[in-house]
Amino acid sequence: MTGTTHSHPATSTDRWPSALGLVAAGGAIAVMALGDREAALFGPSIATMAGIYLVAYALGRPWAAWLAFPALSAVVAVLHVLRARDVAALDPAVGMTVLLVPLWLWAVARRRFTEPRTVTLQTVGMLAFGAVTLLASAVQSRLAVLVAAVGFLAHGVWDAYHFRVNAVVNRPWSEFCGVVDLVVGAALVVVAVA
Repeated sequence: MTGTTHSHPATSTDRWPSALGLVAAGGAIAVMALGDREAALFGPSIATMAGIYLVAYALGRPWAAWLAFPALSAVVAVLHVLRARDVAALDPAVGMTVLLVPLWLWAVARRRFTEPRTVTLQTVGMLAFGAVTLLASAVQSRLAVLVAAVGFLAHGVWDAYHFRVNAVVNRPWSEFCGVVDLVVGAALVVVAVA
């Protein structure tokens, strides 16, 4: 008897993360259409996306990205509300970037540095996406939207890499996030140049 495996042809249900990503991206585009605060709303999302990867990495559980997403989204939402109500003057982009440091330290404390290539990549991602987030909050409105677009598109490439190597986060997450990032990034480019 041979150890033959049977693979089934891919169906549309196998692409549920892409479909969910398109729905989420559609919601983001609706927010863009209804307001004019793209830089303020989408800039902090870049650091948030990096934070989601750091949570999954720190826990060593790729599926944890799905839990980190609503948790970190809630944190950035609270920062937006606090700033809008003049309770705290902290820019949500700065707050989310600063949050990356304890998330990275948490990964180190959990001794997740045993794979030098992975810890180096996650550290570079934290620094790069944090820098793009801060840059988006520091420049003028139209340029800030373009910087946010570059951040989203770059994170889409990050997702594609993680999908290919099947590391840090699970493939459904990197597929979902990649679709969101590429569609939202392209929409932000259109907003910035329109």
